[in-house]
Amino acid sequence: MSSTTAATPTRGVGGFRPDIQGLRALAVGIVMVDHAGFTTLSGGYVGVDVFFVISGFLITTLLLREAQRDQHISLAGFYARRARRILPAASVILVVTVVGSLVVLPLLRALEVVKDATWASLFAANLRFSSVATDYFAQGQGQSPLQHYWSLAVEEQYYLVWPLVLLGCVWLAHRRRSTRIWWLVLATIVLLSTASLAYSVWFTYHDPTAAYFSTAARAWELGAGSAVAVVLSRRTWALPRIATEGLSLVGLAAIAVSVLAFTAHTQVPGYAIALPIAGAALLIVSGACGPSAVRRLLSLRPAQVVGDWSYSLYLWHWPVLVLAEAHWHRRPLPHLTLVALLVLTFVLSAATYRWVETPFRRGVTWRRPSRALLLYPATLVLVLGVAGVGRGYVDQQLGGGGDNPAITTSDFKGDHLSGNPKVALVEASVLAAQEHQAVPSRLTPSLLGIRKDTAPLGDCDYRTGTTRLCPAGDPSAHRSIVVFGDSHARAWSPALDEIGRRDGYRVYTLVYSGCSVSSYDQVDTATGRAWDACQAFKQWAMTTIADLHPDWVVVSSRGASPVELPDGTRIGLHDSDRTAYLEATRSGVGEMLRQLSADAGHVVVLGDTPLLPREPGVCLSTRGGVDLGDCLFHRRGGAHRVQMAFRAAAQDQGVRFVGAMRWFCHGGMCPSVVGGMITLRDKEHVTPEYATYLAASLARRMGVVDATGGHAPDGGRSG
Repeated sequence: MSSTTAATPTRGVGGFRPDIQGLRALAVGIVMVDHAGFTTLSGGYVGVDVFFVISGFLITTLLLREAQRDQHISLAGFYARRARRILPAASVILVVTVVGSLVVLPLLRALEVVKDATWASLFAANLRFSSVATDYFAQGQGQSPLQHYWSLAVEEQYYLVWPLVLLGCVWLAHRRRSTRIWWLVLATIVLLSTASLAYSVWFTYHDPTAAYFSTAARAWELGAGSAVAVVLSRRTWALPRIATEGLSLVGLAAIAVSVLAFTAHTQVPGYAIALPIAGAALLIVSGACGPSAVRRLLSLRPAQVVGDWSYSLYLWHWPVLVLAEAHWHRRPLPHLTLVALLVLTFVLSAATYRWVETPFRRGVTWRRPSRALLLYPATLVLVLGVAGVGRGYVDQQLGGGGDNPAITTSDFKGDHLSGNPKVALVEASVLAAQEHQAVPSRLTPSLLGIRKDTAPLGDCDYRTGTTRLCPAGDPSAHRSIVVFGDSHARAWSPALDEIGRRDGYRVYTLVYSGCSVSSYDQVDTATGRAWDACQAFKQWAMTTIADLHPDWVVVSSRGASPVELPDGTRIGLHDSDRTAYLEATRSGVGEMLRQLSADAGHVVVLGDTPLLPREPGVCLSTRGGVDLGDCLFHRRGGAHRVQMAFRAAAQDQGVRFVGAMRWFCHGGMCPSVVGGMITLRDKEHVTPEYATYLAASLARRMGVVDATGGHAPDGGRSG
């Protein structure tokens, strides 16, 4: 979650600026401490923003000098310098991280790292992580050891545009024979940065997760540094000592307040981030205007060394921490372990600075722009080649080789299994896991595709704002079923689609991920405000159901998000008064069921799937191999209590409640594999294949009298 400046050597007004090198050290230090989990510096992520200001200042200073000296800007020279500065270390660490992930991480997670490396090599990591972070079904996945490359992507995307803008200003000034190029550049920066800031505030308000990774929402931070560069380039500034002391102290205090007061819930990069941006700008300005105590502190030798290593420190620290947590299966790690990992990070960074960064940046071999520019395709081929080999390795490991059989009930005839074949298979699967039997070789769905294994919505993804209806099942049938709820209802929709095809029902899937079935307004956890889009969807869905007057409405919802009561009180499952939240859930769900009962022939509440502590697919793909017992989990109690509130609401309204837990767990234990099928695609959503397999059982439990039997998984027939 952070960035580093990949700028050229620290040269500013008056020559070398050791205080800026020290500011680099400060920025990378607070980022590392924050990421290490030391909660005192909860806002340490603002080190990213400090780096953006430094980078904008340094790059713009160099470009302005070139424009003044040569009356033009060499784009080839600029990108050659960038290549020498950023590509060697970034590419080496990408390669090492991919290899390390293949060794340490479960292969399903390692496969995601391979994809991340591909995007990072193209300076598009921010686009990749924005997509993942805003994907509802990707929530809860482990953090990528390459996630910090998003900020490097932001910088490079900025520098694809900014030199061209400066070049345009130079051309326009020369065309008009104007000496006001500096004012033209400053006016351009102010205009573009103001637009970026306005967009940042707006975007952060509406979608803080996507805004976090947005170059357009971050550009004004680099623009602030660029503006400082223009102002300081016009003349030599000298202020009274008391003024420079004051400016430097205010700047340092602004960063310190941000680091100490900001938390993970502070919405950035909106207006809040202006505080550390202003602090970094004031420190750069004060350092150019005269001596101060802060400037001397930032110029100390240790700060200079850390500043030299800051780029490598930034690139190394995050993969070291993430891979260590994965190796020891602990988060957070013990403090002594964290200290040792930070020491290791410094050692790796010193070596990278000495043997990777310095030879390329200062060596004669790569000084010619034509050679330096070759680093772009060369490093791209290197990273993509390693990523391709890594992908092939994961494919080979997870490709389903071997002859381990699926679990069968015939193996446990003497264990008094249920008379229901599907429940009996779950019981047998728990017993097989407790005996640590081998994982079946042919799993459905395959591990390689499980994270993409989401029930399709076609043209009726209501998160897009559409109000279309997409009948599935038997579209020509006169009878109809409506599936209503959140992502859990979507996950169950293949079962209802199968029932519709077999028994003659049109099936409408009215679902909105994360939007629970409750009459109360839901709170958007990303923004902390009432979730208007969710409420609008529920109102539209209820009106649509009334118009359709379906024979069946099947309600499925997790219902664990905070809600806002009519008196304005907000309450959630994890608040201290859990009982009050469960009562609110019972009341809000009950009101929705009462309305649905008036508009449909039958209403059924489908009990939820278990919430597991770990993704089955990740567990099953753990390096070194696992058996079924390693991936046998206890269900989490909080989610189960919410479902009991749904059950109570159904009983209050005289609505049928169909408990689903017997199809996933037995005796509180939940196997990752039932027969030869993986039951959940992540920690809580049923796979489409398993949902379809359960269709016949679900139809019987619902009371659809003409439902037929379902297909058993491999080896799933009772003996």
